[in-house]
Amino acid sequence: MLINNWYVAATSDAVEVGKPMGVRMLGFDFVLYRLEDGGVVCLSDVCVHRGASLSRGQCVDGKVACPFHGWQFDPKGACAKIPSMGDDAPIPRRAKIDSYPTAEKYDLVWVFLGDLPEELRPPLPDLLPEYHQTDAWRTTRMVFEADANWQKFEENSLDTAHLSFVHATFGSRINPKAVDAPLERTAFGARVKRERPAPKAAQKSGVLGALLSEEREKTSVELEFSILGVCHRINPTFRPGMSQVTFSASTPIDARNTRQFGLQARNYAIEPEHDEERLTGRRNAINEDIAVIRHVRPAIGPTSFREEVLVKSDEMESNFRHMVLRMIDAGWLIDHEQVEKTWDHKVYVIPSPARRQDPTGWAHEAVPTTRPRTKDDIWRTLAEEAGQPLNEGVAAA
Repeated sequence: MLINNWYVAATSDAVEVGKPMGVRMLGFDFVLYRLEDGGVVCLSDVCVHRGASLSRGQCVDGKVACPFHGWQFDPKGACAKIPSMGDDAPIPRRAKIDSYPTAEKYDLVWVFLGDLPEELRPPLPDLLPEYHQTDAWRTTRMVFEADANWQKFEENSLDTAHLSFVHATFGSRINPKAVDAPLERTAFGARVKRERPAPKAAQKSGVLGALLSEEREKTSVELEFSILGVCHRINPTFRPGMSQVTFSASTPIDARNTRQFGLQARNYAIEPEHDEERLTGRRNAINEDIAVIRHVRPAIGPTSFREEVLVKSDEMESNFRHMVLRMIDAGWLIDHEQVEKTWDHKVYVIPSPARRQDPTGWAHEAVPTTRPRTKDDIWRTLAEEAGQPLNEGVAAA
């Protein structure tokens, strides 16, 4: 699990004004709540007083109050009130918790879990422009959890060769040979366009079966991933003018479990009565994937390239893994084994920008990483390699 990246914490409608919400990401607990002006706050969930869970407390005037002794923390993580000391008593300097940058896009709440200053942070990924084209595209959403490692789960999504063997309704074993296509590298990922034999018309049912009742020779699929937010876009074109886009962002709950936020836009059968059918199709496909991924070995990535035999058709997965390895080289991989070993005796937290600005006076220690922090400008380096300024991102929406 990597720090210094954007992750989806929740759907926007799940975070309400004045109601603390607990979320686990990267093996740590956070509290989210919405301010009266619409902004979303994300703080470390562990109170520095006696270790209570802040998400079990309540909001008071834009602050979150601990359920144990009522200590109040403002959106920046500073303690603003200690009831047992009275209104005029000074607040100890160490009475503060980590606060993390947030943004909203695609009606999802994104949190930057790390300590990079704004000028070194990457932009939010921009892989679903169809989301705002509501006159031509209908979008459904779903959130699910998988008992699988986030990296293994994402590599599966980028693997086009498995479709012929894992998925019943859109796979085709007639000719599972992958069609070689040039891969285009982007600043924070890669994209590729491939063609594969279309499944038999009899494999389709419902509205897709009706619209694709004639046999087809091929399906064109565009696939793109971004290490930002651990997300990807899959865009099959069934026939000219008829396509759909599946966008998924995977957030590690911990090293062995993943929460995925999925959006699927379609430009056919855009009436709402077809939504449930499309959602059912997605659930079935995801369950087929999970049935395989939960049994792969080793269970936790990244797996060394020396310990697997990869081929040309694995190029997208390989590029994703190379991106992960660059983050590891930067010193951003959480030492989850150390965290698990000391979980019952010690509180670690994901470091925040405020902690980087002033590293002294914190009660809770920053999480250990597997390597020393050496390359905190890696996002800028990746952007420059692609000829794109780091701040040339897309605004939240």
